[in-house]
Amino acid sequence: MPDRIVTCRVLSGRGVQCTAEAVDPNAELKICVRHLGEAIRLVEDARERGRQSRKTA
Repeated sequence: MPDRIVTCRVLSGRGVQCTAEAVDPNAELKICVRHLGEAIRLVEDARERGRQSRKTA
């Protein structure tokens, strides 16, 4: 465990950094649980759109 708390690196549209603790402080991508969940949802949505477009092609 790190000696200090590492915070999420995500910035809001106004440029304000998220203050939640990063899920994995040693990872290359330092994001909190909320933003990790949002990223997973976006990836799943994109994969589903890709599947749908292949079915109609």
